[in-house]
Amino acid sequence: MENPDINSKIHSILESIGLNKNEILLYLELVNHPSSSALDLSKRTGIHRSNTYDSLRRLMEKGFVNEIIKDNKKTFSAIEPEKIKDYLQQKQQEFDLILPQLRNIPSAEEGKDAFSISQGDFAVRESLLDMLKLNSPILVFGAPPQAIETLGEGFLKEFHKERIKNKIEMKHIYSQSAIERINSLNKMKFTEAKYLPKKYDSTVSTNVCGDQIVFFVFSKPTITIKIKNKSLADTYRNHFEVLYKSAQI
Repeated sequence: MENPDINSKIHSILESIGLNKNEILLYLELVNHPSSSALDLSKRTGIHRSNTYDSLRRLMEKGFVNEIIKDNKKTFSAIEPEKIKDYLQQKQQEFDLILPQLRNIPSAEEGKDAFSISQGDFAVRESLLDMLKLNSPILVFGAPPQAIETLGEGFLKEFHKERIKNKIEMKHIYSQSAIERINSLNKMKFTEAKYLPKKYDSTVSTNVCGDQIVFFVFSKPTITIKIKNKSLADTYRNHFEVLYKSAQI
Protein backbone atom coordinates (compact mmCIF):
# COMPACT_ATOMS: atom_id res chain seq x y z
CA MET A 1 0.00 0.00 0.00
CA GLU A 2 1.32 3.42 -0.93
CA ASN A 3 2.25 5.80 1.86
CA PRO A 4 0.57 9.18 1.04
CA ASP A 5 3.21 11.13 3.00
CA ILE A 6 6.12 9.49 1.18
CA ASN A 7 4.37 9.85 -2.18
CA SER A 8 3.76 13.55 -1.51
CA LYS A 9 7.42 14.01 -0.50
CA ILE A 10 8.61 12.33 -3.72
CA HIS A 11 6.41 14.64 -5.82
CA SER A 12 7.58 17.70 -3.87
CA ILE A 13 11.28 16.88 -4.35
CA LEU A 14 10.87 16.13 -8.06
CA GLU A 15 9.03 19.46 -8.43
CA SER A 16 11.91 21.24 -6.71
CA ILE A 17 14.41 19.97 -9.31
CA GLY A 18 12.31 21.26 -12.21
CA LEU A 19 9.75 18.59 -13.14
CA ASN A 20 6.10 19.60 -13.56
CA LYS A 21 3.06 17.52 -12.60
CA ASN A 22 2.78 15.57 -15.88
CA GLU A 23 6.52 14.91 -16.04
CA ILE A 24 6.48 13.55 -12.49
CA LEU A 25 3.53 11.25 -13.20
CA LEU A 26 5.17 9.89 -16.35
CA TYR A 27 8.61 9.43 -14.77
CA LEU A 28 7.17 7.54 -11.78
CA GLU A 29 4.99 5.46 -14.08
CA LEU A 30 8.08 4.50 -16.08
CA VAL A 31 9.94 3.61 -12.89
CA ASN A 32 7.12 1.16 -12.09
CA HIS A 33 6.54 0.00 -15.69
CA PRO A 34 9.76 0.15 -17.78
CA SER A 35 9.63 0.10 -21.59
CA SER A 36 6.15 1.57 -22.01
CA SER A 37 4.76 3.15 -25.16
CA ALA A 38 3.41 6.71 -25.13
CA LEU A 39 -0.08 5.36 -25.74
CA ASP A 40 0.12 3.00 -22.76
CA LEU A 41 1.46 5.80 -20.58
CA SER A 42 -1.35 8.10 -21.67
CA LYS A 43 -3.97 5.46 -20.79
CA ARG A 44 -2.48 4.61 -17.39
CA THR A 45 -1.84 8.19 -16.24
CA GLY A 46 -4.90 9.84 -17.81
CA ILE A 47 -2.69 12.46 -19.47
CA HIS A 48 -3.83 13.43 -22.97
CA ARG A 49 -1.74 11.69 -25.64
CA SER A 50 -0.34 14.91 -27.16
CA ASN A 51 0.60 16.19 -23.68
CA THR A 52 2.20 12.82 -22.97
CA TYR A 53 4.49 13.18 -26.00
CA ASP A 54 5.38 16.77 -25.03
CA SER A 55 6.22 15.75 -21.47
CA LEU A 56 8.26 12.74 -22.60
CA ARG A 57 10.24 14.97 -24.94
CA ARG A 58 11.05 17.35 -22.07
CA LEU A 59 12.02 14.43 -19.82
CA MET A 60 14.39 13.16 -22.52
CA GLU A 61 15.92 16.64 -22.87
CA LYS A 62 16.51 16.69 -19.11
CA GLY A 63 17.99 13.18 -19.22
CA PHE A 64 15.34 11.51 -17.06
CA VAL A 65 13.92 9.27 -19.81
CA ASN A 66 15.41 7.23 -22.64
CA GLU A 67 13.74 6.40 -25.94
CA ILE A 68 14.06 2.81 -27.18
CA ILE A 69 13.29 1.68 -30.74
CA LYS A 70 13.12 -2.08 -31.26
CA ASP A 71 11.39 -3.97 -34.09
CA ASN A 72 10.04 -0.60 -35.34
CA LYS A 73 8.28 -0.09 -32.02
CA LYS A 74 9.06 2.98 -29.90
CA THR A 75 9.00 2.68 -26.12
CA PHE A 76 10.34 4.74 -23.25
CA SER A 77 12.19 3.89 -20.06
CA ALA A 78 13.17 5.91 -17.00
CA ILE A 79 16.73 6.33 -15.83
CA GLU A 80 17.47 4.57 -12.56
CA PRO A 81 16.43 6.75 -9.58
CA GLU A 82 20.04 6.61 -8.32
CA LYS A 83 21.17 8.48 -11.43
CA ILE A 84 19.12 11.51 -10.41
CA LYS A 85 21.76 12.12 -7.77
CA ASP A 86 24.42 12.07 -10.48
CA TYR A 87 22.32 14.56 -12.47
CA LEU A 88 22.11 16.93 -9.49
CA GLN A 89 25.84 16.61 -8.80
CA GLN A 90 26.60 17.46 -12.43
CA LYS A 91 24.39 20.57 -12.20
CA GLN A 92 26.15 21.52 -8.97
CA GLN A 93 29.55 21.22 -10.65
CA GLU A 94 28.37 23.27 -13.62
CA PHE A 95 27.08 25.96 -11.29
CA ASP A 96 30.30 26.00 -9.27
CA LEU A 97 32.20 26.77 -12.49
CA ILE A 98 30.19 29.92 -13.20
CA LEU A 99 29.75 31.08 -9.59
CA PRO A 100 32.93 33.25 -9.55
CA GLN A 101 31.77 35.06 -12.71
CA LEU A 102 28.30 35.58 -11.25
CA ARG A 103 29.77 37.10 -8.11
CA ASN A 104 31.77 39.57 -10.21
CA ILE A 105 28.71 40.88 -12.06
CA PRO A 106 28.04 44.40 -10.72
CA SER A 107 24.64 44.76 -9.10
CA ALA A 108 22.14 47.34 -10.35
CA GLU A 109 22.08 50.65 -8.56
CA GLU A 110 19.52 50.81 -5.77
CA GLY A 111 16.27 52.36 -6.93
CA LYS A 112 17.23 52.26 -10.60
CA ASP A 113 14.58 51.15 -13.09
CA ALA A 114 15.19 47.75 -14.63
CA PHE A 115 13.72 45.31 -17.15
CA SER A 116 14.36 41.58 -17.60
CA ILE A 117 12.86 38.65 -19.49
CA SER A 118 13.50 34.95 -18.90
CA GLN A 119 12.08 31.56 -19.83
CA GLY A 120 11.25 28.38 -17.93
CA ASP A 121 9.28 27.29 -14.88
CA PHE A 122 12.26 27.87 -12.58
CA ALA A 123 12.22 31.61 -13.41
CA VAL A 124 8.54 31.81 -12.44
CA ARG A 125 9.17 30.19 -9.06
CA GLU A 126 12.22 32.35 -8.35
CA SER A 127 10.36 35.55 -9.25
CA LEU A 128 7.57 34.68 -6.81
CA LEU A 129 10.10 34.01 -4.05
CA ASP A 130 11.82 37.32 -4.86
CA MET A 131 8.53 39.12 -4.24
CA LEU A 132 8.56 37.89 -0.64
CA LYS A 133 11.87 39.71 -0.14
CA LEU A 134 10.15 43.02 -0.96
CA ASN A 135 7.87 42.53 2.08
CA SER A 136 5.00 44.37 0.34
CA PRO A 137 1.41 43.33 -0.52
CA ILE A 138 1.20 41.16 -3.64
CA LEU A 139 -1.60 41.76 -6.15
CA VAL A 140 -2.31 39.17 -8.84
CA PHE A 141 -4.79 39.24 -11.69
CA GLY A 142 -5.29 37.09 -14.76
CA ALA A 143 -3.98 33.90 -13.09
CA PRO A 144 -4.85 31.01 -15.47
CA PRO A 145 -5.68 27.45 -14.29
CA GLN A 146 -2.42 26.05 -15.73
CA ALA A 147 -0.43 28.23 -13.33
CA ILE A 148 -1.03 25.71 -10.55
CA GLU A 149 0.25 22.81 -12.66
CA THR A 150 3.30 24.79 -13.77
CA LEU A 151 4.31 25.90 -10.29
CA GLY A 152 3.35 22.68 -8.51
CA GLU A 153 1.18 22.24 -5.43
CA GLY A 154 4.24 21.56 -3.28
CA PHE A 155 5.93 24.83 -4.24
CA LEU A 156 2.73 26.88 -3.79
CA LYS A 157 2.15 25.38 -0.35
CA GLU A 158 5.64 26.38 0.80
CA PHE A 159 5.36 29.81 -0.87
CA HIS A 160 2.12 30.66 0.96
CA LYS A 161 3.47 29.24 4.21
CA GLU A 162 6.48 31.58 4.04
CA ARG A 163 4.31 34.52 2.91
CA ILE A 164 1.84 34.09 5.77
CA LYS A 165 4.68 33.63 8.25
CA ASN A 166 5.96 37.09 7.21
CA LYS A 167 2.40 38.54 7.26
CA ILE A 168 2.53 39.57 3.60
CA GLU A 169 -0.94 40.27 2.22
CA MET A 170 -1.93 38.82 -1.15
CA LYS A 171 -4.98 39.47 -3.31
CA HIS A 172 -5.92 37.40 -6.37
CA ILE A 173 -8.33 37.80 -9.27
CA TYR A 174 -8.93 34.41 -10.87
CA SER A 175 -11.01 32.98 -13.66
CA GLN A 176 -14.59 32.02 -12.83
CA SER A 177 -13.62 28.39 -13.46
CA ALA A 178 -11.24 28.44 -10.47
CA ILE A 179 -13.89 28.56 -7.72
CA GLU A 180 -12.30 25.67 -5.82
CA ARG A 181 -8.93 27.42 -5.80
CA ILE A 182 -10.54 30.71 -4.75
CA ASN A 183 -12.30 29.03 -1.81
CA SER A 184 -9.02 27.45 -0.75
CA LEU A 185 -7.15 30.78 -0.86
CA ASN A 186 -9.84 32.61 1.09
CA LYS A 187 -9.29 30.21 3.99
CA MET A 188 -5.67 31.39 4.32
CA LYS A 189 -4.57 34.24 6.55
CA PHE A 190 -3.55 37.51 4.85
CA THR A 191 -5.17 36.28 1.63
CA GLU A 192 -8.16 37.33 -0.47
CA ALA A 193 -9.38 35.97 -3.80
CA LYS A 194 -12.20 36.86 -6.21
CA TYR A 195 -13.09 36.05 -9.81
CA LEU A 196 -14.14 37.76 -13.02
CA PRO A 197 -16.37 36.27 -15.75
CA LYS A 198 -14.80 33.66 -18.02
CA LYS A 199 -14.67 36.09 -20.97
CA TYR A 200 -11.81 37.87 -19.18
CA ASP A 201 -9.65 34.71 -18.97
CA SER A 202 -6.00 35.15 -19.91
CA THR A 203 -2.85 33.04 -20.16
CA VAL A 204 -0.91 35.97 -18.70
CA SER A 205 -0.70 36.55 -14.95
CA THR A 206 0.08 40.12 -13.86
CA ASN A 207 1.73 40.50 -10.45
CA VAL A 208 2.30 43.81 -8.68
CA CYS A 209 4.52 44.05 -5.62
CA GLY A 210 6.32 47.12 -4.30
CA ASP A 211 7.86 48.96 -7.25
CA GLN A 212 7.75 45.89 -9.52
CA ILE A 213 5.37 44.43 -12.10
CA VAL A 214 5.96 40.83 -13.13
CA PHE A 215 4.16 39.20 -16.06
CA PHE A 216 4.05 35.41 -16.21
CA VAL A 217 3.11 34.18 -19.69
CA PHE A 218 1.99 30.56 -19.33
CA SER A 219 3.02 29.43 -22.80
CA LYS A 220 5.51 26.71 -23.75
CA PRO A 221 8.02 27.55 -22.45
CA THR A 222 6.75 29.90 -19.73
CA ILE A 223 8.02 33.48 -20.01
CA THR A 224 8.71 35.86 -17.12
CA ILE A 225 8.86 39.60 -17.79
CA LYS A 226 9.94 41.74 -14.86
CA ILE A 227 9.80 45.54 -14.81
CA LYS A 228 11.02 47.70 -11.94
CA ASN A 229 9.44 51.13 -12.17
CA LYS A 230 7.53 52.77 -9.30
CA SER A 231 5.27 54.90 -11.51
CA LEU A 232 4.27 51.93 -13.65
CA ALA A 233 3.75 49.73 -10.58
CA ASP A 234 1.46 52.36 -9.03
CA THR A 235 -0.55 52.53 -12.28
CA TYR A 236 -1.06 48.74 -12.35
CA ARG A 237 -1.88 48.78 -8.64
CA ASN A 238 -4.67 51.29 -9.27
CA HIS A 239 -5.85 49.21 -12.22
CA PHE A 240 -5.99 46.14 -9.98
CA GLU A 241 -8.12 47.95 -7.39
CA VAL A 242 -10.66 48.92 -10.06
CA LEU A 243 -10.89 45.31 -11.27
CA TYR A 244 -11.06 43.97 -7.72
CA LYS A 245 -14.11 46.08 -6.94
CA SER A 246 -15.84 44.59 -9.98
CA ALA A 247 -14.82 41.00 -9.16
CA GLN A 248 -16.97 38.56 -7.22
CA ILE A 249 -16.29 36.19 -4.34
